[in-house]
Amino acid sequence: MANSPVESLDYFLTTTKQVRRRLDLTRQVPTDVVLECIDLASRAPIGGNLERNRWLLIDDPETRSTLADLYSRFGRGYLEAGQKQIESMGNDPTATRVVESSLYLLEHLHEVPLMIIPIKLDRPGTSTFEQATYWGSVTPGVWSLQLALRARGIGSAWTTLHLHHEEDAAELLDLPASVTQIALLPTAYFTGDGFQPARRRRAQEITYYNRWKEPVPETT
Repeated sequence: MANSPVESLDYFLTTTKQVRRRLDLTRQVPTDVVLECIDLASRAPIGGNLERNRWLLIDDPETRSTLADLYSRFGRGYLEAGQKQIESMGNDPTATRVVESSLYLLEHLHEVPLMIIPIKLDRPGTSTFEQATYWGSVTPGVWSLQLALRARGIGSAWTTLHLHHEEDAAELLDLPASVTQIALLPTAYFTGDGFQPARRRRAQEITYYNRWKEPVPETT
């Protein structure tokens, strides 16, 4: 790994991925390490500087098993349908790997030593402004948490499939109707030495200049 602050930051930004197959299901994640990461995540930008984000850590085996069941109720059919669609379109290797790793996580979710559910202390509105403000106040913190975990050898995956049964999950976890579950992060130390940078399209291909679809001028 690079030594300068910029190089180190770039390294983690390009190698923090959805970890599914490489979660170590046999190793516990210390609570103090997670709290340290949450302290860092709390420094992320939040709307109005109002600290309305909360975190629920779940390591109780029975609770994890029930959440995994809620996840699977919708997730299995959803992922298997996606798998069939990929097959009908020629089995794109990247898409195939993603759905296969997602199915692997579904099968083993109950074994993951820790689940983290980010929570916001209110409900989202319906307008574009309200939605943008709402999610923009919580998403940076979740991503910061994932980066902080990654820097400590802990992998995670941002998942939302259990939210098709949001009310059941809320009842299980004693959550009031006034709060919102943002995601479910299966969390564990990852196996292996590290990750390669994700392959993505070049910035010039996905960036426009002043107007929609206007290319960015070439630089010399």
